[in-house]
Amino acid sequence: MKFRIIWIDDSLGWVNSVRDTMREAFIEAKFDPIIEEYTLVNDEVREAINNNYLDLLIIDCNLPGINGNEFILELRSQRCFSHIIFYSENANNLRLVQADNHFSHVTPRDSFNDVIENVADQAFRKYNHPAFMRGLLLSEFIDLESLLNDLISQCFKDNSAYFRDSIINKGGESFGLGTKQQFIGRLLKDPKIINEEMKGKIRDIDFTTSNFQKNILEKRNILAHAYPDYDIDTHQIKLISAKDTTVFNADWFYETRNNIHIYKNKIKKLLALELYKVVNP
Repeated sequence: MKFRIIWIDDSLGWVNSVRDTMREAFIEAKFDPIIEEYTLVNDEVREAINNNYLDLLIIDCNLPGINGNEFILELRSQRCFSHIIFYSENANNLRLVQADNHFSHVTPRDSFNDVIENVADQAFRKYNHPAFMRGLLLSEFIDLESLLNDLISQCFKDNSAYFRDSIINKGGESFGLGTKQQFIGRLLKDPKIINEEMKGKIRDIDFTTSNFQKNILEKRNILAHAYPDYDIDTHQIKLISAKDTTVFNADWFYETRNNIHIYKNKIKKLLALELYKVVNP
């Protein structure tokens, strides 16, 4: 299974000295580590974090202009819930960083290899447990739907709270994810837009109903109706599809999670366009 890591440190000599050890820790845990390295926190790094799912973020606390606590809050507010490892050669820097309650580690640089091995072992046990992977992906689907709710509400900007309470979640019930996507699809299909530049931006985002149906709705429905079963030959718990012959292996989970994040980013881009200014629902 692919394991995506972003590593931010401007001490290239030290990074070079421990990179192979870190990679080997994840390879031994049956992962294929994909490591992206940066030397500072800037817009390029933020885009790399936001534009795809992330399994692990590793960051040196001693980088200029970085407040560890503020950076964690920024990441979590952007729906990045990956593991985070903060480390530093200077112990005084670590005292200023508080580990949050969602898979974060604050460690001296001398303990880096031990922490990496621990994280790799935890990831192996979680990612090879079908109940965890099922729960992880279902939570990702819920997060995607929340973004879609934000986009729909934005189209009714002046009455957004009322619309969310009385239409999206009327009477404690909620329209299905497919219905919400179709609503947005209709708005984008025939928007009352004069600005050709805006039309081009919407075309580039390519928020299509057919791809959403195939890559999101069908995958979510398959996962939602899956059930656990014990394989007497391998002595492992597996997920069994109640709808078709889907095999829930590492490739399936990776592809599905990747598709979820592709559509999360599409919705975020649509939110940034402030469609309420040009779309008349």
